[in-house]
Amino acid sequence: MRRLLLCTALALPLPATAQEASLWDALHPDRILTQILQSIVGAARTQARITYGDLSLSIVQGRLSVADLAVSVPLGAGGGSCDVAVRSLDLTSDDPLSLVQVSGRVDLRGLDLSDGCLAAMDAAPLAAMLPGDGARVPAMTVEYDYDPRQSSLDLRTDARIEGLAALSLAAEMPYFWVRSDETGEPVVDADVSRVTLALDNLGGFEMAQAFLPPAATDPETAAAFLMQGMQPAFADMGDGGPLPKSAKTFMAALAEGWAAFVTDPKRLVIESGFDPADPRTVDAAFVARLQSGPLPVIELLEPTVGTTSAAERARLDPALVARGLEAPGALTGEEARSLGLAHLRGDRAPRFTGQALVLLGPLVEAGDTEVAMALAEALATTDAEAAYAMALAAGPGGMARLRPLLDRLEGNLPFATRLRLQSVTPLPTPADAAGPAAELRARAEAHLRGVGAARSLWHATYYGTIAAAEGDAEARALLGQIDRGVPIADQAAWADLRAEAEAAATAAWLDRQGG
Repeated sequence: MRRLLLCTALALPLPATAQEASLWDALHPDRILTQILQSIVGAARTQARITYGDLSLSIVQGRLSVADLAVSVPLGAGGGSCDVAVRSLDLTSDDPLSLVQVSGRVDLRGLDLSDGCLAAMDAAPLAAMLPGDGARVPAMTVEYDYDPRQSSLDLRTDARIEGLAALSLAAEMPYFWVRSDETGEPVVDADVSRVTLALDNLGGFEMAQAFLPPAATDPETAAAFLMQGMQPAFADMGDGGPLPKSAKTFMAALAEGWAAFVTDPKRLVIESGFDPADPRTVDAAFVARLQSGPLPVIELLEPTVGTTSAAERARLDPALVARGLEAPGALTGEEARSLGLAHLRGDRAPRFTGQALVLLGPLVEAGDTEVAMALAEALATTDAEAAYAMALAAGPGGMARLRPLLDRLEGNLPFATRLRLQSVTPLPTPADAAGPAAELRARAEAHLRGVGAARSLWHATYYGTIAAAEGDAEARALLGQIDRGVPIADQAAWADLRAEAEAAATAAWLDRQGG
């Protein structure tokens, strides 16, 4: 028995640490990038004391994790230091291999800032209000979503300061880039459609009451007190000239919003007041004006003040959501469309993909190509087959971004599956085969591209064959393009389907000739 156990143990694979390292282990991208990060940390240690407990990353998973990070930055001649401690730091990418979307989040857990950090940020009054040394932020997240195609960027930051407040800052930019000016300096070039700053009271207001004059926290006098205090400060920003209308409007809105907040100190929201459909531009000239104070920001954003954000006010009626769950067939087409898209995107209603399919499926069958496109884009990363079916249905809508989506989806689907899904496209009628050869060739191209018609190799072959028989050289070239695009392993299956299309096209061509 002992001999059997010994032989069994010897047959087991050695632990990874005991196995001989390969060249791939030394050249693994994760290992190389880890060494680069360690070198960066080493270089940063010339400016600050930096230590960490552990560091791990995975390029394929799109993840970087750092545990027990500690940074101490000297504050100069005045002595002291800014000490930052982070229990865990995680950087994650939603899809590190995506070529059309760059999105992810940064998560910090157990963030501690010393009083020296608060003083360096001109937040010494906050340090005086907080109990103990410094500020503790149990959780902080930064979410980003960048679309390289449109160069659009959505940012959102959420932070909770223990015993004080929860803060969130969101910005939506239809266009964002950083370029160089004529001197080589970086210049922001952006369009801003919405900015929202929300503050939820977690004890900070009650703490501040001990430091503020009673008139500032009395609902009856808070607005007048704040307005009286703001006027000299805003006058100084205006360099002695008259204040712009946007500044006066903001002062009144802030005073009114503060009075509402002190009446029920739960939530305060400051948000851009212009129409998001008409974005405002941030450029080098705007950034230069910021040196004179915050007035340019007020003029740009025309901020409003309240207790709810525009997104919160736009939430769908819960009664409509409930009706959609109980009797989806009883909703009007517009109700089903609005509610279904909200469920699909998680915007204005909880994300509920299954319910979105129930509500939007009939609209796709009725020919709503915009809804089909929305479904295709939403399902692309979770269900390639369902997404492809929706992308085919969106074809007649002619959206330009449809073709690259179809191409990417086809890379994740067997050729036979693609042909099966394409086969639901209705067969051509005799009237469809009429018209000049150029028109038939255009139909073939639309079916091949999947833009302007559902992608279908059968239909592209059908129309291309008729056009080629009429003497259209481009149609003949298109038929060759179709054949070359079929994988070698699927040539036999395609040959049978191509024969069907050619037979139908020949019959249609004979009818055109009156035969």
